[in-house]
Amino acid sequence: MTQEEFLKIRDKEVNGLRHSKMMPWYRKFIVPNAAKLNNAQKAAVLLHVFQGPVDLELLFMKRPDYNGTHGGQISFPGGKQESFDVNFKHTALREAEEEVGLKNQDIEVIKSLSECYIPPSNFVVYPFVSFARHLPNLKVNPEEVAYTFSIPLKALCSGELEGKTKVSTKMGKMSVPAYHWNNEIIWGATANITAELVALLS
Repeated sequence: MTQEEFLKIRDKEVNGLRHSKMMPWYRKFIVPNAAKLNNAQKAAVLLHVFQGPVDLELLFMKRPDYNGTHGGQISFPGGKQESFDVNFKHTALREAEEEVGLKNQDIEVIKSLSECYIPPSNFVVYPFVSFARHLPNLKVNPEEVAYTFSIPLKALCSGELEGKTKVSTKMGKMSVPAYHWNNEIIWGATANITAELVALLS
């Protein structure tokens, strides 16, 4: 996929594009009402796409193991909205710089995706897609990031990475949809948000 082909997503509509196939089956029965969404905590993440050695790649990070809902999971750079954030895009950019060292002046935010509600932590997450024509010069914050990795968009769009994985939930062990890349397993909200980007590129 060329950079110019990728940038065409600027003009594509996102409504209804999220693929429910990457959502755990039991989550499909959790439909929060307006009051629930309004009272939920708010966060924003950045899906950073950049030119890799061969193909455009999407940046992911692994959170350190900790005693919390999302400890040790794969995610995008991002975090909770603070009172001083101007908007959700500002939250995503600020958190991306704090967590992995992405500089605002080196990237371009080209699109927002559908907000995603995460029941276990009661967060509504607002995703933004950013782009750079070069490899990022990353500097991770070890308190928030164990390490980063990236996946070529061609591989994500091929469908060959889609599968299942078993995870521990409050209801016990569950089989859920996931992307498998080398030894990394991407599931839950991160997989669901990734699926929307993939749908835009299809």
